[in-house]
Amino acid sequence: MPDLPFLSLTQLAHAFERKEISPVEALESQLARIAALNERINAFTILDEDRARAAARASEARWLRGAPLGPLDGAPFTAKDNLMVAGLPHRRGSRAMPADPVADTAPAVLRCREGGAVLLGLTTMPELGAGPVTISPLTGATTNPWDTTKQAGGSSGGGAASVSAGFCPFALGSDAGGSLRIPAALTGVVGFKATGGLVPMYPPNVAGGLSCVGPLARNVRDTATVLDVIARPDPRDAMSLPWRPDSLGADLERGLRDKRVALSLTLGYAPKVDAGIAQAFRQMGKRLTELGAIVEEADPDIDNPIDDYLVLLQAGYRYALQHMPAERRALLSPVMAGILEDGAGLALEDYMGAQARCQDLARRLHAFHQRFDLLLTPTVAAPAFDANLSYPKEFEEFPNRRAWTPYTSLFNLTQQPAISIPMGLTAAGLPMGLHIAAPRGHDAEVLQAAHALETVLGFEARPPL
Repeated sequence: MPDLPFLSLTQLAHAFERKEISPVEALESQLARIAALNERINAFTILDEDRARAAARASEARWLRGAPLGPLDGAPFTAKDNLMVAGLPHRRGSRAMPADPVADTAPAVLRCREGGAVLLGLTTMPELGAGPVTISPLTGATTNPWDTTKQAGGSSGGGAASVSAGFCPFALGSDAGGSLRIPAALTGVVGFKATGGLVPMYPPNVAGGLSCVGPLARNVRDTATVLDVIARPDPRDAMSLPWRPDSLGADLERGLRDKRVALSLTLGYAPKVDAGIAQAFRQMGKRLTELGAIVEEADPDIDNPIDDYLVLLQAGYRYALQHMPAERRALLSPVMAGILEDGAGLALEDYMGAQARCQDLARRLHAFHQRFDLLLTPTVAAPAFDANLSYPKEFEEFPNRRAWTPYTSLFNLTQQPAISIPMGLTAAGLPMGLHIAAPRGHDAEVLQAAHALETVLGFEARPPL
């Protein structure tokens, strides 16, 4: 099957059911593709080939009996290096973290494996997930399958690259400020951040409540399929939301008719947006109108929340690493050491002030959503850039080097669901991302809007590898 690397989950399950291909054959094909291409992309921290083969053989037996465990049975997937997997190290992109195997498995990974999915291995990330690019002292830079001289984004860069490159149909990552959505935008795949607490998380992320686990996939339907599997309760996360028995992807065809949609190119504070991304985004208004939406250009009444976001992030890292032994702390990269140093001067008043302003931010977004069902922006303000840089050169003029990612962290602070879907390619052939957000708990509406736009955009995530 020549299209095997890019089959959707539905297509793969149909192929297994019709015995056109077996899970074992699918796995071996994926492993061969990884062997041929991953040296150029560097998406993996570790490949777990032996256990993947055992899982594929078990899946093959179930399909032969006509008793698959669900829509993921036999599908290869990857997990970010900060998601624990029993029997594998839990290094989180850092030389300072032990290389010993751990004994527990993160809830989202466990749910996928219980559903028969075949874990290929762990994917790359920046050290402890710090930053919107994937450059790690442990594994180096992860590159973009659309142009391997460019960045894949972060911090779930290895997962996004593994899906984009055709190594697997879906991946699990995490998102504390855009870490699913930013690499999805740069690599031409879908990345979804759910309402806070919808997907159980264990152990807690160093970024605390800012972070959540979610899927990366090649299309919205696959994203919803994975989300339905991983959004089930786990007693290890006592703060996770109660499980909803209805499928988040059941009404994907509902569309956008009569939905009130706000288009915001800058959110009122983004200092610069790439001209090609801005042009493609403005064209979204016409697409939305054709789909029956009621469209208006509008910015929410908010200021740039980046300072408060960084206070909460720095406080989280400082707390999480406060008891790290000196010999391990010495192995931290200068980037991580700088984050801890910046956080050392934080006072309790700084932290509580940031928390209070986040509450006000959430209230302002809630008021905005009384007028609008959905808020659309670009996902990032620049396309992929040099693989060894932490930000685009065009953004060097701004004191805040995260100025190229002005849209995503806002929705971690407010705990709202948000998705990035491909919006097309730049003139240079690099992916652009469209970002869709909705009020807390309206995850299904985000997926419906994304599916409707995905259908009319017709993007094919097949990089020219």
